[in-house]
Amino acid sequence: MGTRGRKPLDLRTSDKNAKLIKRNYYIEERYAKALTVLSALTGKELSLLVNEAIGGLIKKYQPQTDIDLLKLKSILKQD
Repeated sequence: MGTRGRKPLDLRTSDKNAKLIKRNYYIEERYAKALTVLSALTGKELSLLVNEAIGGLIKKYQPQTDIDLLKLKSILKQD
């Protein structure tokens, strides 16, 4: 059986080292509609637009913390 959904082609080709993670979030319906229209107007995939918006949020709030939010790493569990 084939896989479901579209693959983020632009994300795959723009940064080969980017690790993509599928997440589910709830957003207001009006934002979903606006993103769909922006996607059509700009020719960018929805995933790219969402990543761009998230990047803007991180830039906005990053100066308020000493933690570099883009360089966080998981702590490996010790057995």
